[in-house]
Amino acid sequence: MGCQLPGGDPVRSVVSRLARLERLNRLSTAPQRFRIQYGYLKTLPDDYTGPRHVVTVKQLPPVERGEYWFEWEERPGPEPASNATGPNDEILVQVCYVEGKAKA
Repeated sequence: MGCQLPGGDPVRSVVSRLARLERLNRLSTAPQRFRIQYGYLKTLPDDYTGPRHVVTVKQLPPVERGEYWFEWEERPGPEPASNATGPNDEILVQVCYVEGKAKA
């Protein structure tokens, strides 16, 4: 993988650390559940200035057991109303990979 963080560690190291944290969380007896989702985010054009929200387009096959991969897309407009029926004790972390824009 060619992408590197400032300290010189590959991005893959961050992904493996997050996956390890998720595995350790499964062993926890705490009431909150911690879940990590990885995905590719297609963004709206840079010149779009209105409200935006993110939707799941597709769930991808897991790379490793316990890794959840998705394709997400930004859409114009406010987020639709939630149909949640009660409080959620889950902590969700979404790791988004966004393709870099070409410089003009």
